[in-house]
Amino acid sequence: MKAKHRPKDGLSRFENLNTQPHHKQKIFNNHEILTKGWYPVCASSELKTNSVSSFKIFRQRIVVYRGESGEVYALDAFCPHLGADLGNGRVKGENVQCYFHQWEFNGSGQLEKIPCLEKLDPSLSKLKTHHYPVQEKYGHIWVFAGESATHDVINPPALLNEKVSAWYLKEITLFAHHHVMMANGVDLQHFATVHALDIKFDYNVSENDDDTFVWNLKGKIPDTNLKGKLARFFLGDTFEYEVKFAGASLIAISYGKNAKFLGKPFPALNVLWGCLPQESGVSKVRIFFVTKKRKGLTGNVKNFFLYGFTMLLLMMLRDEDIEAFPNMRFNTNRLIEADKSLARFIQLINKSQISSWGRRDDS
Repeated sequence: MKAKHRPKDGLSRFENLNTQPHHKQKIFNNHEILTKGWYPVCASSELKTNSVSSFKIFRQRIVVYRGESGEVYALDAFCPHLGADLGNGRVKGENVQCYFHQWEFNGSGQLEKIPCLEKLDPSLSKLKTHHYPVQEKYGHIWVFAGESATHDVINPPALLNEKVSAWYLKEITLFAHHHVMMANGVDLQHFATVHALDIKFDYNVSENDDDTFVWNLKGKIPDTNLKGKLARFFLGDTFEYEVKFAGASLIAISYGKNAKFLGKPFPALNVLWGCLPQESGVSKVRIFFVTKKRKGLTGNVKNFFLYGFTMLLLMMLRDEDIEAFPNMRFNTNRLIEADKSLARFIQLINKSQISSWGRRDDS
């Protein structure tokens, strides 16, 4: 299917409902839900000191501003006075000032000043709008969809405690919900059916208390076709990778844990996806290549080559995977024994915390 003819929405979930009912999960692939997780709003370079913008994440509009000190803050976007978008206002020190009547709020959402009043009366002095955790990482500003974060913006598993460098590739629009893309990382059947690599993976899953979980997978590379033979020649007999999921909104994969290239140790190739679900039912995804932070010209050159290898790997996997996404509903009521890893992933996603940003109050 040519790219221009591929669907750009998730409306197939509403098709064939009388003859092929769609099994809706509590959270997994549920277009009505947003989870408590980190979401990328913009590149750090786009938000200069003393500047402010508003962004929509799913059904929630938030205002993000950088104060005089350089610190970044995120609040609900609409002024509690008359509902003007604070993104149209200005920054005053570490506060954001509404353009309409110049009410000022600090980074914690607390009302601090109304120009027409010399002093705030007791009821107004307690007025506060919601504020949200912010982190700057991978050259982007990330906002957490809840008032306290259960985890940080994650590192890839192979770089867990390392200082990292990153190259932002681009933002793409999936033809499905981002949970479907995440599931591909642990859908072991599709390695054989889509990628023609029938690797029999052994895996274990580590579930953490901070709404993150990690898959470790290891298997022997078959030599039954040209792709397998080439992989064995360059990588050896076995292939191991790790996948970390966080808040049902972030996925990071380290391809080639303990890898060898032509018999010599080779660093893992690391990719991180930051997901932005859309009201249409599909998701946008921002893609980052991540490496260990290295100093000097030699370090920069090494990272450049690692980014290049990562690009080649991602192009191969993406070009094969993307053909499965158009019109996919990802119905989960016919899972079989071979889908055990996938079923475990869905179970864990369904335990994620739900953000108030994803609830619609039709009243």
